[in-house]
Amino acid sequence: MSTPNTNKTIEITVSPEGATSIKTTGFTGSSCRDVTRDLERALGVSGRETLLPEFYAQTQSGERLQQGS
Repeated sequence: MSTPNTNKTIEITVSPEGATSIKTTGFTGSSCRDVTRDLERALGVSGRETLLPEFYAQTQSGERLQQGS
């Protein structure tokens, strides 16, 4: 049995043209949105959002997050 990866990282990339993107790893559920919200505002990042499989993963409390009603 392997232990879950508890390393959480936030990667901010700025292209030579000035386009900015933020990528998180190690977060589950919507916690990634919570930790990047202020960074997005400060950097002016807006637009497309790509959700990784971790977004739909179970949280540590055992709850499963679902999109919709």
